[in-house]
Amino acid sequence: MDKKAWVIRKKHRRQHPWVFSNEIKETAGNPKIGDTVLVYDRDQFIGSGIYNPQSLITIRLYSNKEQELDKSFFVEIISKALSMRKTILPNEEDFRLVYGESDDVPGLVLDKYHNSFAMQTYSVGTDLRQNIIIEAMKDVMPVECVFQKNDFRLRGAEGLPRIESLLYGDPKPVIISENNIKYTVDIKEGQKTGFYYDQRITRAKVRALSKDKNILDVFCYTGGFALNAGIGGAKSVLGVDASEAAVNLSRQNAILNNLDKLCKFTVADAFVLLREFVKEHRKYDIIILDPPPFFKSPKEKSRGMRGYKDINLQAMKLLTVGGILVSSTCSHYLFWQDLLDVLTQSAQDVNRSFKIIDRTTQGPDHPVLLSMPESEYLRCFFLEVY
Repeated sequence: MDKKAWVIRKKHRRQHPWVFSNEIKETAGNPKIGDTVLVYDRDQFIGSGIYNPQSLITIRLYSNKEQELDKSFFVEIISKALSMRKTILPNEEDFRLVYGESDDVPGLVLDKYHNSFAMQTYSVGTDLRQNIIIEAMKDVMPVECVFQKNDFRLRGAEGLPRIESLLYGDPKPVIISENNIKYTVDIKEGQKTGFYYDQRITRAKVRALSKDKNILDVFCYTGGFALNAGIGGAKSVLGVDASEAAVNLSRQNAILNNLDKLCKFTVADAFVLLREFVKEHRKYDIIILDPPPFFKSPKEKSRGMRGYKDINLQAMKLLTVGGILVSSTCSHYLFWQDLLDVLTQSAQDVNRSFKIIDRTTQGPDHPVLLSMPESEYLRCFFLEVY
């Protein structure tokens, strides 16, 4: 590695793994897009990074030492990530194996479904090294399939095309397990990477609260919360999603876990259906709201927050006294205080009193990097009405 980039960094960003274009003082060695570079802060060596002059994030640091981004690096990192997951999730085989900068691999996500994997690459450096990454994966563990799920707009900032395609093996649906519940995952056709591992903690907490309760799971996708409620001893469970394919998969998962008589699912627009339920004076003991992000950039925040308020307000009307609202957001720019403000305003508008009984974030296989607040995106409050 003979290329170098000299970087002046703001003091409060010293440990942050991104170097923005306006933080670079000069470069040497004529690095090209996707090359690795040595990064300095004046005369002090910081580490090794991936270079992309076409991106606002011009350098993504991946090591605090001089190190090539080669197969041996990926073998080391993937081995370390796998060991950590097996330590924190000792009873699980299926999880997010690599979570970008939080696992020292900027721009790489790997979700493990037994021996099949969904891969996302959102930096030029990792995208150019997909084949090397797959070879490294095969050195660490059995690999039957790797499918790239790269149809998302974050790649645009790196100058990368949006694409989904098979990289290795055969992309057959696979049955996974989480907390002793089975799920069928179709990596090729599923949303995002096929399954939302990030709600692992919240699903377990919903299971613990569900005994003898009437449950409404809104934006149910493949039935994760609904099935946990069923296993937890719920009296009734209804899952709602606008996607017919997702609802069909939820029903298959209910059959897979012998919960098809208890857990029912319907295809509907959540905003419309909740209003209908309010008119019908329906009541539920627990309502779970796990919507897709209503906005993905700060300029969309005002409109997105109105959507979050609307959905929470309607749900609050449907709760029994003593009922629990589980309200989540995966919009990175809807911060904890923002979500709390939305819930407070909604409660005031429906003239009901709530107390916070719990809050959760993404599971331990999605670790939050202390120096990088951007690595946290999932926020959830448990509210009890009284």
